[in-house]
Amino acid sequence: MSTATHTFPAALAHGPITPVTDDVYAVQGSFKMGPGVHVGRTMTIARTGGELVLFNPVRLSRQGEDELEALGRVAHLVKLSDSHGMDEPYYQNRYQAKTWAFPGAKLASISADETLAGEGPIPGGRSVLYRGNEGWCEGAYLIPGGGGTLVTCDAIQNHADHEFTNFGGRMVLRIAGVPSVVAVPNLWRRSQKLSRDGLLETLGPLRSLQFEHLVTRHGPASVGKASELVCKAIDVAAAAGGLPRKK
Repeated sequence: MSTATHTFPAALAHGPITPVTDDVYAVQGSFKMGPGVHVGRTMTIARTGGELVLFNPVRLSRQGEDELEALGRVAHLVKLSDSHGMDEPYYQNRYQAKTWAFPGAKLASISADETLAGEGPIPGGRSVLYRGNEGWCEGAYLIPGGGGTLVTCDAIQNHADHEFTNFGGRMVLRIAGVPSVVAVPNLWRRSQKLSRDGLLETLGPLRSLQFEHLVTRHGPASVGKASELVCKAIDVAAAAGGLPRKK
């Protein structure tokens, strides 16, 4: 499908598409935060009935697109957060992908075709919306099958490696207090202005889910016992105290 009349950000460096579990794949790529600062970002791909569902999209090279299209037809694009929308217009345009977004999401330069609620684009799936303060819209999605895979954006991150993150990016992550494990980053918690109780209320729905695997917007997939890691991450963040409760 033609993209000749549009200008989109070019594909940046990325790795191969790798399997996470049955019909779920991830690809780690890069993002330039600023001069001399590059951090990793990850796209999740789910296959259902020969169709592909993309979460946290990352534009791929021509070779990467060939690998993607070999898996199936790109049919759905899921927007999990008000952030990280750089490559969404490209996928919506190139593949005419049906776009799913939470109610009230900030769409910027794309349009939503479907409201992300309930099982969403994958039969048996589950969407989880958690709103921060001041109208921020973000959530997660549970892909069924293979023990279950939770896909998150910024609230839960996994910087277990620094793939595609350069020295400047590692310094930024360190200064921001982002640990090299599955975690709720301090930067995210503070940006949402959440107290300890607010944090537990906002991310609490994730604690009731059972899943073996986790793919976050940043970092590699975590395979096996992932729901335990997410619960621990929420507990650690809550124990840090959050911000004082408003009186």
